[in-house]
Amino acid sequence: MAGPSTSGAMEKTTVLQRLRDKLRRKHKDHGNGDGLSNKQVGNKHAAKESRRVEIGWLHFQMGEFHQVKTKNGGGTRHLTCQKNVKIEELMKTGKELFFPHGLSPKGHAEKFIFEIRDFSQNIVSPECTVCQLYDQTKLRMLRLYICTTEIHTICPQRDPSSDSSYDFHPDEQTLEKLSKVRKKCRKSKGNKHKKTDHVHIQLSTPNQDNGTNITCQPIASQVLDIQNHETSSSQSDAENMGDLNEESDPFLDCAIHASLEDSEVQFGPFVDDKDSDLDSTVPVTFNAHELSDQDFKDSILSDQPIESVASSSRNDCLPPGPSEQAANVRESQYVKIRRVMVIKDLLEIFMDCKVLNLALRMEFANEKALDDDGVSRDVYTAFWEEFLEHCEGEDERVPRLRPDYSEREWQAIGRIWVKGYMDHGLIPVRLSPAFILACSHGVTAVDEELLMSSFMKYLSAGERSAVEKALLGNMDENDDEELLDLFSRMGSHHLPPKENMHAVIQIMAHKVILQESKFIIDCFSSSITSVQLNLPTKQSIVELYESKKPTNKKVACMIQTSKEFLNQQEQMAFNYLQRYVKNAAPRKLETFLRFCTGSTVMCKDKIDLTFNALSGLSRRPVAHTCAAVLELPYTYNSYPEFRTEFDNVLSGDCFAMDIL
Repeated sequence: MAGPSTSGAMEKTTVLQRLRDKLRRKHKDHGNGDGLSNKQVGNKHAAKESRRVEIGWLHFQMGEFHQVKTKNGGGTRHLTCQKNVKIEELMKTGKELFFPHGLSPKGHAEKFIFEIRDFSQNIVSPECTVCQLYDQTKLRMLRLYICTTEIHTICPQRDPSSDSSYDFHPDEQTLEKLSKVRKKCRKSKGNKHKKTDHVHIQLSTPNQDNGTNITCQPIASQVLDIQNHETSSSQSDAENMGDLNEESDPFLDCAIHASLEDSEVQFGPFVDDKDSDLDSTVPVTFNAHELSDQDFKDSILSDQPIESVASSSRNDCLPPGPSEQAANVRESQYVKIRRVMVIKDLLEIFMDCKVLNLALRMEFANEKALDDDGVSRDVYTAFWEEFLEHCEGEDERVPRLRPDYSEREWQAIGRIWVKGYMDHGLIPVRLSPAFILACSHGVTAVDEELLMSSFMKYLSAGERSAVEKALLGNMDENDDEELLDLFSRMGSHHLPPKENMHAVIQIMAHKVILQESKFIIDCFSSSITSVQLNLPTKQSIVELYESKKPTNKKVACMIQTSKEFLNQQEQMAFNYLQRYVKNAAPRKLETFLRFCTGSTVMCKDKIDLTFNALSGLSRRPVAHTCAAVLELPYTYNSYPEFRTEFDNVLSGDCFAMDIL
């Protein structure tokens, strides 16, 4: 028995040895004597000499870069290039793609400053190669943007430390016009009321007396006169004014350049004596006639409304908001909203997509307040509070199709979301974040974690408890009935097996949050995709929601006194307010925040607390939502007294701005 077994083993060993020898000889014939394959090991793309690159177009407007869509000559272009190609070569290719023959829907290429940026909007060095960028970013697909900025939008900066520059290179026709304008400005020195056609300023709101527009006298010549008083000029200087090589005042050039562009400076209505008692929601008195020459000149050179200059003068202690930064380059429009018809009135305004490029100033009908962001925040908050009442869900809600809303209405609601977020940092936190992520990045961007989280908050407390127990597999008889009711409402009339429970609930969540609202998501996406640069990932949207949700601790930390030292009565009132905020229920906390700032979410960094000596029937807290200032009486005798009166204020019609 041992003989045959040993013989068979030897034959098997011999066969294996022959195979090894044959493979070794084969490798030697191919010049690989060590027996290793010459195939590439690892990522096969690393051995390729070319890589794919996506190029988009970002255009600077309204204070930030916006992606240009395909229908406007932009879109995403897909290229295949060598790995050692430098970025400056891709810049030339991008110019040829988006500016064929030097032209584009935005204008001629000579009117723009070009640069190239990565997906994070960071400037990329022109000497960097495609291979180096792939190594740095570790992306599967490299995406770059050709960024353009119009030359005439860059104005000279008075700050010598600024690195901004002003490029003004007119052609011969413009040069001749520039010379004539300069000479005309020199001759009109001292005549500030002479009619010229340099800058035309027109009120955007009709006069309340006769219903006609008010046209103010041009004020560019006044700015030019200020410059003339600062520097002396001789007759020879005036004759050589047309020469661009001579040394001239950059602010004078900017003002003249603004006149050549036929720009209009829009600003809000003047308030006559009969309306002088309106509450501007900012507890600071201001006289427009006290504007300094420098402030007046700044208004003209930056195309900023006089109203905005006044606002900045009185709010120097406040950090500039997003709407204040954008007001320098956007036209103002004043609208009146009825509080009881806030949804209908706001939808009519946002039917036009051009409203996203305007600086809106709002006011409530029959309410005495001027908008310095506080009224606008309250308008958006009132809209979302009423709109969410018609949506489905509990802690988080999802809009549902309505027979009275067509595609235009849903698109307008999407614009309202974008406008509130871009101008004031205001979003409806009760609107499902999974729904917003689907609107901005597509349905496929919503992962299981965010979907299930939104679905749980969509359910009521009882349904949520039943679903959580079903997922854990420890349901009782009462939970079965609760879960069966939920499944019946969702379209299923029997419970699935326990092993399939998780998959079925996930399908149900996808149906409720995403599938049933797919038409609304498509309508929203036409507007919300414009904020992709601000919210590029799912994590950024989740963090945005977390930062905007108010908590007792966050709101309590926002309250800061305007005085460094408080007396005993003021310190007692401050302690009462802190205690009240820390113990407030979530809905009452949102009401308090809206009472102070005009919004139920975190839109301001702080709430300034001041004190007054009101007592008796006139004792009440007074809020100024524009600057987030709360005037608090210090005459309370106990915390229960304070709590009762503050509850009465918040439970009443506390949002109507009718305090004179």
